[in-house]
Amino acid sequence: MSQKINLLLVDDNPADLFLIKDYLNESDILDLNIVEANSISEAREVLSTQVIDLVLLDMFLPDSSGMDTYYSIHNDFPKTGIIVLSGLSDKNIALNTVQAGAQDFLLKGDFDSRLLEKSIIYSVERKKNLQLLADSENKYRGLFEATPLPLFIVSIETNKILKVNAEARRVFGYEEDEFILKELSDLFLKNIGDIKNKEEQFRKIAVKKDQSEMIVDVTLKRIVLQDDSYILVQLKDITEQVHFERNRLDVINSIQDNERSNFAMELHDGLAQELVLLNIYLDQIKGKCAETPEVDRAKNILSDAMKQTRRLTYNVSPPLLNEGFFQGLTVLFERFNDVNDINVSFKIEDETKSSEDLMNDEVSYNSFRIIQEFLNNSIKHSEADEISCIVSSKNDFCSIIIKDNGKGFDQSSSKSIGMGIKNMKKRAKLFQIGLEIESIANVGTTLYLKIPKSFGIDF
Repeated sequence: MSQKINLLLVDDNPADLFLIKDYLNESDILDLNIVEANSISEAREVLSTQVIDLVLLDMFLPDSSGMDTYYSIHNDFPKTGIIVLSGLSDKNIALNTVQAGAQDFLLKGDFDSRLLEKSIIYSVERKKNLQLLADSENKYRGLFEATPLPLFIVSIETNKILKVNAEARRVFGYEEDEFILKELSDLFLKNIGDIKNKEEQFRKIAVKKDQSEMIVDVTLKRIVLQDDSYILVQLKDITEQVHFERNRLDVINSIQDNERSNFAMELHDGLAQELVLLNIYLDQIKGKCAETPEVDRAKNILSDAMKQTRRLTYNVSPPLLNEGFFQGLTVLFERFNDVNDINVSFKIEDETKSSEDLMNDEVSYNSFRIIQEFLNNSIKHSEADEISCIVSSKNDFCSIIIKDNGKGFDQSSSKSIGMGIKNMKKRAKLFQIGLEIESIANVGTTLYLKIPKSFGIDF
């Protein structure tokens, strides 16, 4: 070793001191600066005034003996490595000191210069590495405590909470010993299951000690501490953010509905009536002429224009939910069946209708918008000639499955994901609506919705 080692040799037996120093002088590897002490008080004075890398410590001294000798040095100078020197009669005490943190122990009369040299080299390096590890742990422990988000260290096997930071204690209102009695799932409105098999990020409703609720984004990260694996859990309170987004969407929906209503009225009372009047004039012209193929072609074009106008009027009209969500869906699918060249089938299971009173108005409205967007996309892009919808009741949720038999699209391509689908997903996420879209080329596209019967049941 090229680095100089400051070594404190603590022993009150002159013969032992002579032998140990003789062994040390035989080394052609160690570069030592040896300081001697004959008692604990002398050793403590040296450690208080000089930089010492390693202590060779006899366990029995004039002013101390046994484990007290070790702790008197270790407790006040924890960064200094200690090799315990022991007689045969106190071997067990020496072993106890190693378990308490000593780098090594040597039995007097049972080592030579080579073994002593090796022990010193090993002990200095081991203490250095342990100190680096301790410094690192202290650094990350400080970061863990200072992080402004609730953090939890959780057992992978039991889901038990093992440690929490200050922000977790502040946000949830529990003391650390209260947390330690809980599993991670105890902090949420609904059981999250085995975190070993959970995705790395998800959204949940957490419940504080005072039973108030908050919407949180949960992030899971597997970590290793002292050779064991744990899960680091981070929570981010997004309650205000979600409420802001919901309110913003409500304002946008209100403005859009007013614009749609005005536009639909203009189409119906303006352009649509003009087209009807034009159709009457063409009938009058045809009645006065014998052969009028041009008039027939004009009437065909006009008929298509009237149908397109009617379809556009229906599609832009705001949701008709005054009589309830399921009645609104029934009217929506009837409209699509009337104004589009497509076969539409719609079925609501009887037991589902009884759950309508439980459904939140905001959830109903945004679910309706998602369905309307999906149907519009099917008409515009899928080239489907059949659309089916089945509405059923599933425990705490209303299940809606809508299928078309169109050309489908590539879900892996970002180019295939337009604003319509992005808006559907955004609405679903904000209002706790389960949404999944499955599309197969040349087979069709299916929309799966899970609409909570009670808003706030969980994400």
